[in-house]
Amino acid sequence: MDTPRRVLIIKLGSIGDVVHTLPALTDLKRSFPEAEVDWLVESKSRVLLDGNLCLHEVIKIDTRKWRRSWSFATLREILQTISKLRARRYDAALDFQGLWKSAVLGRLSGARRLIGFDRGALKEPGCRIFYDERITPDRAARHVIDIYKELLRSLKVTPGPHRFDLPVPNEDEQYIAGQLSSRQIKDFFVLNPGGGWETKNWAPENYALLHDKLWKATGVPTVLTWGPGEEPLVEEVLRACAGPAPVTFPASLHQLIALLKRAKLFVGGDTGPLHLAAACGTPIVGIFGPTNPSRNGPFSSEDIVVSHQVPCGPCYKRTCEIYKKECMRLVQVEEIYKAILRRLQIQKQDVS
Repeated sequence: MDTPRRVLIIKLGSIGDVVHTLPALTDLKRSFPEAEVDWLVESKSRVLLDGNLCLHEVIKIDTRKWRRSWSFATLREILQTISKLRARRYDAALDFQGLWKSAVLGRLSGARRLIGFDRGALKEPGCRIFYDERITPDRAARHVIDIYKELLRSLKVTPGPHRFDLPVPNEDEQYIAGQLSSRQIKDFFVLNPGGGWETKNWAPENYALLHDKLWKATGVPTVLTWGPGEEPLVEEVLRACAGPAPVTFPASLHQLIALLKRAKLFVGGDTGPLHLAAACGTPIVGIFGPTNPSRNGPFSSEDIVVSHQVPCGPCYKRTCEIYKKECMRLVQVEEIYKAILRRLQIQKQDVS
């Protein structure tokens, strides 16, 4: 096709989903600098795209609200969204999500070409019936970031180095600087006990033991981070600590990014903050269970992931009634502690 004038990216989902798609956006804009690129995204993740210079417009929707409160007002909102999309007259729409809802929205957008993955790379394979073109990722593309970039082959885009544009407002940078300064904190570790899915959560008492061990060995404070609804996990960690408690303070998504950029190390499971830490270049020790770290883990070869193979995994399940999260229970505090020491040593060698 000719050089596209307008392109729609469809990636609705979570923080990690959006972060993993950002390098594809950068490659797309580098190849077609004059093209207007829009992004269709769920309202909860829109903040990650605010201020991104590669984007012409961010179109937010709330499919959860649409499903839960069906009414004439909801129908009107859906129709207004479709009308807005169709008015843009996209030359191409790229469905990075691979779900029925994203494929349907792509078809309703009126784009001249709706491009998605073929069966093997889709969460809901049936949705491919809506695509004009289907891309089968190269077998060499193992990490989800590289898999997403495969979709750009349809537009003859050559992949480049991973780049993540995550602008942070100055007031959020100042908030984090103030929180750390008021506690006289310079170097610090970030521990993130949440995981979105319950099956991704390492036991809170393990995080407490790890904090105590790190504090005793290094004297470096830890900062606990959490997302909406994860406050009980943080409380469990704090109650289980034997020594001085980790530092806690509320932080928005932009403030979390500012915090991660300053962190000496991040420790946590397969969740949005880990993917943000990877995008910020923060050293990482990941704790993985039900998901595949080769696909979903940190992409830097210097970062370390601790996981144990189990017959049932990686299962990508949100509940585990039969095996009681064996994949996560097998991960020991001492393993993570040693992995942290190795990662810090790698970081020290890089600096020197």
